[in-house]
Amino acid sequence: MKGKIFAIFVVLLLCLSMAAPAYATDAPVSDGGFAGAHERLQDPAGILKEDEADEIQKLLDDDSINLNFDLAIVIVDSLEGSTAGKYADDWYDSCRYGYGSGRDGALLLVSVGDRDWAISTRGYGITAFTDAGIAWLGEQLKTDLSDGNYPEAFRTFARTGTQFVTQAREGSPFSKSDFPAKPLSAIWIIISAAIGFVTAMIIVGSMKRQLKTVRARSAAGSYIRQGSMQVTESRDLFLYQKIDRTEKQKSNPSESSTHTSSSGTSHGGGGGNF
Repeated sequence: MKGKIFAIFVVLLLCLSMAAPAYATDAPVSDGGFAGAHERLQDPAGILKEDEADEIQKLLDDDSINLNFDLAIVIVDSLEGSTAGKYADDWYDSCRYGYGSGRDGALLLVSVGDRDWAISTRGYGITAFTDAGIAWLGEQLKTDLSDGNYPEAFRTFARTGTQFVTQAREGSPFSKSDFPAKPLSAIWIIISAAIGFVTAMIIVGSMKRQLKTVRARSAAGSYIRQGSMQVTESRDLFLYQKIDRTEKQKSNPSESSTHTSSSGTSHGGGGGNF
């Protein structure tokens, strides 16, 4: 319990310490409060160069303003003994991100020291960032995060987040059916064709060997054994037919699981490591 309180206290101090520069930006404050009073990009870990930070900050501001939906990124050295998901929730709530009364938005938190990432969503962010969408986005982020290519990972988050929100507002939140099909490698096509050819040759060769004793006949009499079959009676009896049909329950492909943060608000999200 003491560890959780300490983690929240640290997050709040970091948010407050970074609030001052944000007032100099032209990014508007969203309706739900003073979201926007804190930079949408916060890098206390000092990972990004100045020009990279300026680029990512502008990208997040532009996308958030156009969408009326906060997209934020936080980069830290350590989770301070917390989990990435809880830490992301605390950052979101403490910095009061989110547009409107529902505080619509999504925050990506990256812990460089722990090599963990998490996405925290709130309001309409829970609808737009489905579990399937977050899992797919995590796979896209993982390679760049692992390679230390943080700017590209953050561009991917902003670009994909915009796609998720737009798609959800059009009535079709991201689901497993939206996963792009992975192209089949040419080597596997060649291997599959070779296996099929060899298998077919073996089967045909075996069948040909079995037919060597067969000779052409002008009639089928030689295949009949006298007295081997006598049919005395034949009839078909149809008694009844019964078919039970039960509708298969269909799972919702656009679900978002939720949880309650330490401040008592409802969040969605997910995460992983790199």
